Amino acid sequence: MSLVLRVLGKLRWLLRSSTLRLALMLSVIFAIGFAIAIFVALTLGRDANERRVDASLLALAGAADVDDRAEDGQDMILRALDDLQGLPSPFRRAVERGGGTVELNRDLRGSDVWRVLVAQDSEGTPVMVAVSLEATEDTQELLAGVLWATAAIVVVLTVGVGLISGLLAQRRLSRIDQTLGLLAAGVLSARTGHTRSRDDLDDMARQLDVTAAELERLVTQTRHLSASIAHDLRTPLARLRAQLEMLPDGDARGAALEEASRLSDIFDTIMRVARIEAAQGNDGFETVEISDLLQDIAETFGPVVEDEGKTLSLDLEAAGQVQADRNMLIQALANLIQNAIVHGGEVITLFAAGRSFGVADNGLGVDPADYADIIKPMVRLDAARTRDGSGLGLALVRAVADRHTARLELSQNLPSGLKVTLNFADL
Repeated sequence: MSLVLRVLGKLRWLLRSSTLRLALMLSVIFAIGFAIAIFVALTLGRDANERRVDASLLALAGAADVDDRAEDGQDMILRALDDLQGLPSPFRRAVERGGGTVELNRDLRGSDVWRVLVAQDSEGTPVMVAVSLEATEDTQELLAGVLWATAAIVVVLTVGVGLISGLLAQRRLSRIDQTLGLLAAGVLSARTGHTRSRDDLDDMARQLDVTAAELERLVTQTRHLSASIAHDLRTPLARLRAQLEMLPDGDARGAALEEASRLSDIFDTIMRVARIEAAQGNDGFETVEISDLLQDIAETFGPVVEDEGKTLSLDLEAAGQVQADRNMLIQALANLIQNAIVHGGEVITLFAAGRSFGVADNGLGVDPADYADIIKPMVRLDAARTRDGSGLGLALVRAVADRHTARLELSQNLPSGLKVTLNFADL
């Protein structure tokens, strides 16, 4: 079954290949044109041959005298119109039409194809003259066979060359497509590797490599800059916090310390996102049992959720296992739980189904039109920013999903609420 699926996959790839479709289309057009040309050539050749034979028959009839004829020749029949006894009926029907080509069911004098013409002999007597076309038909069939065989060979060679050229072009296009897919997945080091410029596809591949290198440089620079800023601001923030703690107790001191803690958490989150996005390879990955992971998180965060007056439940449906960094998954799920505590309803659910898992709540939910925005860093639906939050929670979850090449899916938790899923099912 797997072999059949692989073959079907190859066929599907061939059908989707624009270069191969173009090669096959040109080959079909060439084959049709070749066939039409051969058919026209054979038809015109047959007509020209019939005109030449008719001219010869007129000359033979005009030079003969039926009364002087002793007998028909081996390849020619010359008779008066009232003396057609012994000839097959197709001859008489041809005479009634004024002449034409006669094809017999059996040979007559070694030939089953004759050309018949009604003419006048040297005395002006209407006569029927016929000549065998056996040799001409053999030549015509030989010529047709040669032409059709040549056409078949040329078409096969054309299709073969077209397929080979298409496959070579498709290999390079597939390499470009694969590189673009890796870049889209966050592997900024992906390159096509083309260095020579033989045609426009190589120029495209080389330009893609240049663009990817510049993109990698800019993204790395941006990540490093954001992480550096967050790191550099932590020191003065720590000093500020230390100075605030030396102030006398009071509401102002507590509020200032709370804001300092909030800023510190934001910088820590920025640095964690930067570290996750900068990581490559599978270092730190291990086999993680999803059910065990969710149960541990429920035990850890259950009391925190209860302190907020909410309920944390588990919904494990045939939970599987994944290859992942366990600590990163814990960070992602912790952020989702915190997000549900702040913005969700009274019930928060840790769920798993196969190799997909996540967090759902029964709150007001989010407009599906905003799904693409809320996973971006520093984006909050509360434009006035009157509620707690930094807009980095789902951004960190997305970074973890991208790090594991998993899909981050946001959906409505019917009848109400938001459902966020980390989908490893297609890995």
